[in-house]
Amino acid sequence: MLITQRRFSNTFTFKFEPDTLTYTRVDAYGSHSFQLPYGSIGMDPQRTTERNATLFNGGILLSAWGLAQAGYAMAHGDLLGIIFLFPGIACFLLHILTKIELTSLSSDAGEVVLLHDRHYDRIMEAIRERRKKQLLEWYGNINFANDPEEEIRKFHWLHSQHLISAGQLQQIITTIRNADIEGRDGIDDPVPPQQ
Repeated sequence: MLITQRRFSNTFTFKFEPDTLTYTRVDAYGSHSFQLPYGSIGMDPQRTTERNATLFNGGILLSAWGLAQAGYAMAHGDLLGIIFLFPGIACFLLHILTKIELTSLSSDAGEVVLLHDRHYDRIMEAIRERRKKQLLEWYGNINFANDPEEEIRKFHWLHSQHLISAGQLQQIITTIRNADIEGRDGIDDPVPPQQ
């Protein structure tokens, strides 16, 4: 599945593969792309707003030029000199109007940024579902060879990531503790006498 988001000079491309996400961002400063497993994407979204800095800087420059020109024209009796203020004001208005809302997700490979457009919910849901599936494949099975407390911590982490319910967590903890008790009983019991 391939989803592309575009707004002004920003293009975000999400290529959903079975085990990895290929993310590409192209903006006014260049482009970068990376591939990462879904399990390495953090689900602690940070929402930001970006504005066009070029329009802001242009507004400052044109306003300064416009003030100087308008002042010079007005000093010489030309009341139409005020027209020189409009390009700077127009740049500031465009700067205010051309904002984009973004959500950033941290990952091991870098930030994954999503635009708030009609594809936003679909992309977030796809990442969330594929991340859940992958993390449960990686960590969702009980490894009885590991330390029981380590296994319990692992499943507490899965619960904190909203990947398993509280009921599933309690059931898994009970299974681990029962297996640990049975394992200890088997070790502590003396060998039955030979007849």
